[in-house]
Order: sequence, then C-alpha cells, then structure tokens
Amino acid sequence: MKHPRKRFWRAASRIHHCLVSEEPPSLYEMPFQVWWHCDRLIRKRQQAQRKGWDFAASKLERELKSGVTQLIQQLTTLHGELSSDASRQQNSSVRELYAELLAIEEEFGERQLDLREQCISVSTEPIELEGVYLGPFEIHLNYANLKMDNGSPYRVIARDPHPAFTNDCVTHPHVQSDVVCEGDGQQVIRRSLEQGRLFDFFTMVASLLRTYNSDSPYVALSDWDSVECTECADVIAANQQTRCDNCEITLCTGCTNDCSDCDCPFCHECLSYCDSCHGHCCSSCLHQCIQCNTDCCQRCLLENERCSDCDAEEELEETEEELQETQPSAANPVAATAVQPDCLGETVVSA
Repeated sequence: MKHPRKRFWRAASRIHHCLVSEEPPSLYEMPFQVWWHCDRLIRKRQQAQRKGWDFAASKLERELKSGVTQLIQQLTTLHGELSSDASRQQNSSVRELYAELLAIEEEFGERQLDLREQCISVSTEPIELEGVYLGPFEIHLNYANLKMDNGSPYRVIARDPHPAFTNDCVTHPHVQSDVVCEGDGQQVIRRSLEQGRLFDFFTMVASLLRTYNSDSPYVALSDWDSVECTECADVIAANQQTRCDNCEITLCTGCTNDCSDCDCPFCHECLSYCDSCHGHCCSSCLHQCIQCNTDCCQRCLLENERCSDCDAEEELEETEEELQETQPSAANPVAATAVQPDCLGETVVSA
C-alpha cells in the first residue's frame, strides 16, 4: 500500500530541520563508566579465583568480555569523533531526503513512519546464519537524534526472538540488548546518519545483520544452542549435556558421576558412597545393614540384609560356639574320670 506523498514531504522536512538545527557543540567524553565497570569485574573475578569459586569466576569472565567489547566500541566512536571534521559534512536537502524515503520503501516494502514520535522503522526478512535461525529484525531509527549527541539513535529489535541459550539478551551474534556491534562499519554508519543518507544507513545495518564475523561475536554461532554446566560453568553443546537424575541440573561430562548400581548420572550433591566398598552410589540404591546400620550398595549387602563385615563376624561367633560345644572333655579332663571301689574295699580312680 502506497503512503500519501504529503507525509513523505512532511517527514523529509522535519528530518532536514533536525539536521540543520543549531545544537551546542558536542563535548568529548571518555567512557569512564564502562571502564570502572570492567575494573570492578576484574577485581571481583580475582577475588572469586582466590576463594576457589570457579563458577562465579567463569561467569564474571564472560561479563568482563562483554564489557571490554563495549569499552572498545565507545573508544572507537570517540576516536572517530576526533578524526572526523563534522563541519565539512554536507547535509541532505529536503528533496534528497524525500528521495531517500521513497528508496527505503522500495527496498524494504513494509515500513513504519511515525511523525509524532519522529521514528522510522523497517523490517528485514527472517535471517539464518550458518544454519542457526535468528528470525526477522526491526531497525528502529529516531531521526530527531541523527547527530548522535545523546547516544545511538537506533535500535535493532528481534521480532521473532531466538536468543542464545546462555544469554537471552543476545538475539544475534552481533546484537545485545537491542544494540548492534557495528565493528569496522561504525564510522560509515555514523557518517550516513549525520548527513541524512537514510537509505545507506538502513541497507548497511540490514547487511550487517546478514553477516557473521566469527572474530567478535557476543555469542559464537557454534555455541548458540550450547548450555552452561551448573557445577563448573563450562559451555557445552546442547547434544552433549547430561542431567542429574535426581535434581535435573545440567552437567558436563567431567562433572557427571554414574551410580555403580543403576548406572544413572548424578551430580556430586546427589551422589552418596557405599560404606563398605566406598563406590559412588545414589541414595535409591543404598540400603542399610540390619545389624550395624551402615549404607551399602547392592553388591555389598548380602541376602540376609547384612553387610559382609557383619556377616563374617556372625559366622565367626557361630564357629566359636560350635567349638565350645564339641570339645568339653578336652577342656575339663577331671570330669571324664570315674570313681570305682576294688574288691578289697579300697577306692580306685579310673580314667
């Protein structure tokens, strides 16, 4: 459906006004806030390592990588501001901006133009990178801030989100929290916005979303469907994960122990030990000895529901009792003698 040309002219006029309006000069600012955030993460990670908190240290390291990426991006922006001469840039005229809006509609088809909110939005087709479905994205531009004096004027919003399993804020390898990592194209994108070349801006961002740079993703495509081991925080492929048979937490191979009786996988917290053989065993496969109440696995608990130690002790006691019953004469030889009188009336002791 074609939009009235009058709305195009009105939008072009307002965009041109935003471009040429006199604004106070931008002040260069160092990204101290992000710097301090990264410094705080480094100190917290060192403290976690000293205390042996491996899970916390791994999680802090991932947050630190994300923070350093943001710091590099802001420093690169600052470097571009210092290198570029904004005074020499030529702003687009109203007629040129009108032509830009027509070209955008022809390129992307469906487009949203909100004169009250001063926003232009276009949507990409569903994007799939290296077999990973990411869905369509909306590029939402606030044209009242094309000079970028108050931060980035645009966002990249996932319309059918399929985020990374380990970080639901990452909807694209180069998009986190609706902010795109522009990489080497940052200066080109910035310049196109400041000059009002809206068609170039939208096509460049859309092209960036269709591209994957394996050197600087927030989450690599190879790890997109990966999961995090609950115990050691290592990232593992989704098809290589194991779940504890009791508490159902996600485990990697190194953190999984199988019960020696039922062979089911368990985490360290849900696995016990047999008091007799000291083998790994789950609580369901352990049974108490009726005599000493120790926990035994099925191999160590005999049919009489006693452990091997108690059974051996009972057999020893029974053997001793049998020996005492079968050897009374040897133990008391006097009891085996008899007193008999002889023919002369004298008493004779005979054995």
